[in-house]
Amino acid sequence: MKRLSFIALLLALPLGSPTWAQTDTLPDGLGKDLRTPEGLRKLIERKDPRFVIVDVRSPAEYAAGHIPTAINIPGGITADIKAPPSKDKYLVLYCHGGMKSPAAGEKMRADGYPYVLVWGGIVNWPHARETATK
Repeated sequence: MKRLSFIALLLALPLGSPTWAQTDTLPDGLGKDLRTPEGLRKLIERKDPRFVIVDVRSPAEYAAGHIPTAINIPGGITADIKAPPSKDKYLVLYCHGGMKSPAAGEKMRADGYPYVLVWGGIVNWPHARETATK
């Protein structure tokens, strides 16, 4: 009986996925393009001021290497950040493996950020990383 309950739970998990991370809140149809490392790299190269790349890992992990232009907001908690991004910005969040950024996104949405895209994890970033801290 326990095994059947566990299987039923596993089958139901995809139905309960958060809807806040959908890409339809992003301008110019960029959500689809941003899902890939190449799309995110192109956004960084364009220096679009509407977007802020947010690394939600610890300060030590951020300092060890992060996606270029990213700012560090550990856990998505903006209360301790000296200069948090404006709430009208489009935030692109990532963590290490893509498991913690959804929870950070939930926190940022609860804090009043309406435009949050969970990109995933830096393990999927094949390009050069920055090591300087901001």
